[in-house]
Amino acid sequence: MVLSKAELIDIVKSLFSEDRKVSRVIVELFLAGKSRITFDEILSIARNIEKSGGAENLAVESTLVMEEWKLMLPTRTKHNGSIQWDNRMNRPIPGETYEIPACITFAFEYLRSQGIWSWRLAVKAYMESIKQPNQQVILDIIDEIVRKSQFRRFVSATTIHEACKRHNYSGDVDALIAELKSGGIISPCVKHSIFSRKFFEKYIENFSKSGPLYELNKALFIFELSEDLKL
Repeated sequence: MVLSKAELIDIVKSLFSEDRKVSRVIVELFLAGKSRITFDEILSIARNIEKSGGAENLAVESTLVMEEWKLMLPTRTKHNGSIQWDNRMNRPIPGETYEIPACITFAFEYLRSQGIWSWRLAVKAYMESIKQPNQQVILDIIDEIVRKSQFRRFVSATTIHEACKRHNYSGDVDALIAELKSGGIISPCVKHSIFSRKFFEKYIENFSKSGPLYELNKALFIFELSEDLKL
């Protein structure tokens, strides 16, 4: 079963609660099958949708929506040497480039072929692509850290290490974290750039001992992350 473009648009619209035109831009971008796209390509799609004007606004809106959900990420960064999500700088103008996280590419492939949006299928496919041998254990580890995430969005390094220990993960945990970052599944986040230190100290137990903090991909885990707690 391969879904039609119209069916995919309906599902994407429902998944991300965006309007139909933005959802169509998202679908057409993913159907192109590219890992990198440009704002010019987004604008071209928008012009095919908004024939009576407003294409540029639609292109900009679609770009911002996709970045917010982490469906795609700007390649431009605010500071050199750091590719974490909150260091990306989105300038939706001609010439700007964006990358689609591997996990999102795989998630969309399964959406198109099976009609379901599944982080498990996407992560498994990503792990197969990098020849990671501990796939089932890693799925169990990710399931645990998502369930234990703070505010349904953030997870500490300590939580990841503890989950690996509980599931008897035999590999290098830091190497696994690097693989999760590479796949667009998680990203390091600068605590101070999201909330004040006092906020985290008040609401996250043992904050000072938790180590680095990571942000989960909102789109990938959309069914697991509660929207009423979206930050």
